[in-house]
Amino acid sequence: MNFNGEKPMSDVRVDQRGQALWLTIDREDKRNAMDDGVLQALREGVEEAGRRPGIRAVVITGAGTKVFCAGGNLKPDADGDPFRVDPNRLDNPVALLFKALDECPVATIARVNGHALGGGFGLVCACDMAIAADHAKFGTPEATLGLFPLMILPAMLRVLSRRDVMRLSMTGKPVSASEAVAIGAVNEAVPSADLDAAIDTLVEALAGGAPTAIRFGRRALNTIAGMPYLDGIEYAQRVLPLLAKTDDAVEGFKAFNERRKPNWVVT
Repeated sequence: MNFNGEKPMSDVRVDQRGQALWLTIDREDKRNAMDDGVLQALREGVEEAGRRPGIRAVVITGAGTKVFCAGGNLKPDADGDPFRVDPNRLDNPVALLFKALDECPVATIARVNGHALGGGFGLVCACDMAIAADHAKFGTPEATLGLFPLMILPAMLRVLSRRDVMRLSMTGKPVSASEAVAIGAVNEAVPSADLDAAIDTLVEALAGGAPTAIRFGRRALNTIAGMPYLDGIEYAQRVLPLLAKTDDAVEGFKAFNERRKPNWVVT
């Protein structure tokens, strides 16, 4: 994996832009479809973002303005297609990427530059936040191909209502960017010309928060989301005192009382 801003063999560009690490699927001629190499490169990029000093967010996007990601390569002879049974491979590469996104200590943002379909839509749902170009469409066409979006169901169910998941999965019909906002698939839809500015504004807002609080909070949120209500309350009351003892919390309270901006230590 190349982390110097040069295009690696995996067709994923990696660029640091301020406090964000951008991962761009650079397969515009293939509708930015994912194969094994792309999935591995995205996973490694997400892991690198969590290790790199000063990074507060990882931004995932696609090349061009037409397609964010059209999912997996559906050609029967495709390299690294997601439907091949390999007894030597315990985990599907999609599963490994989604696990990395879940465990990433910094915020993950989908910059949806165009249509997000199938696994591409799952990738949007697997990120913490998403901002889309207003011409983008979102959908899961698998049912029209004799399949079902099984690999992305957990990510979809985490951000969408069950009824919306059923509608998208069973009909295969895409929704517009404005509809995606309405059902909670993306946070905001903006004109293409404003997409980068919207991403930069979001990253800047994230950078204003305490790094340790966000790391604690991401893990706590993902853990509580899978718990029964009362178990979530029990977990929260055990974790909160630990967070309150961190250097960031001490600095945050001190800055509040001194009426100044906090000086976070970004590692």
